[in-house]
Amino acid sequence: MEYDFIYDRNSRNYSMRLGTEHEVLGRFLLDEFGQQVEAYLPLLQQLNALKPQQSMQYQGREFLLEVERSEVTVRHNTLLGSAHTTLAEQQQLADDDLQLDEQGMISQCGLEDLLQLLQAWQQFLAGK
Repeated sequence: MEYDFIYDRNSRNYSMRLGTEHEVLGRFLLDEFGQQVEAYLPLLQQLNALKPQQSMQYQGREFLLEVERSEVTVRHNTLLGSAHTTLAEQQQLADDDLQLDEQGMISQCGLEDLLQLLQAWQQFLAGK
């Protein structure tokens, strides 16, 4: 996974730039945890404690992070379907999801890649 960390001296803001396929992951991390090193610790602890076949979910304000068999998916809450939809509605939602995916609402990566990103990001933030 490619990434760049940026510090804007004028605004004193930290940001991260990820490749196009991982932009949603960057938005999720910054929106949910911000620029404070300590804010990431609970998530890091949960992720580090996972065994290869375990799964977990972290429901954020706008995004859901899911880990299933060491694969991470971050998706916007608008992509989450309802259990009360009919088959036709589910097909329509699936078609809509494809459109939303193109608009940058879902991202996937490996668990190891996410852990490396989080550790590098924490080091960058700690160097304030």
